[in-house]
Amino acid sequence: MSVEELRKAVLEKARAEADEILREAVKRAEAIIRDAEEKKRRFVESEKEKLRAALQIESRVGEARRRARLIISSVKAEVAKEVKERALNLLRSMDSAKREESLRSLLEDAIAEVLRAVPSATLLEVHAAPADKPLVEKLLREKGLKYEVREDPSILGGVRVSCCGGDVVVDNTYNTRLGKGLADVLREISRELGA
Repeated sequence: MSVEELRKAVLEKARAEADEILREAVKRAEAIIRDAEEKKRRFVESEKEKLRAALQIESRVGEARRRARLIISSVKAEVAKEVKERALNLLRSMDSAKREESLRSLLEDAIAEVLRAVPSATLLEVHAAPADKPLVEKLLREKGLKYEVREDPSILGGVRVSCCGGDVVVDNTYNTRLGKGLADVLREISRELGA
């Protein structure tokens, strides 16, 4: 065998070995890439699952908060309704002496407020419940003031006093006081419930 043939044979064998090494290297590289891609896919899926779980928990927490607000709102409405009913029953069952005392106090306060706002007021317009009109007129006569008393069936009790064509109005009706009292009760409930 000549040197040239020997050289050719060695080169061919080296090329074949190099090609085999290259094929093996490509196979290993592809296996490493597939393995890395699989690990990446599992990692991404795992992170997606964690995110879904976190979002589901957030959703549940949000729903629980919404339900809690609805329950609190419902409780507040029930309490307000009950307080209002009890207050209305107390007002309806008030004896005549207490009613007169209440009317006197509310009327005096309202007149004082109107006269404080307009010291020169000469004629007062007083709105009262139809059943209270005679008593309100009696109390106004005792004060020696000029007045007009108008019946207002929407008033539960107490008085609304105005002057100057309605420019100055002091509302001392049971309706208004009950509304303010209910608002205070609801604020107190909200404060207690932390809502």
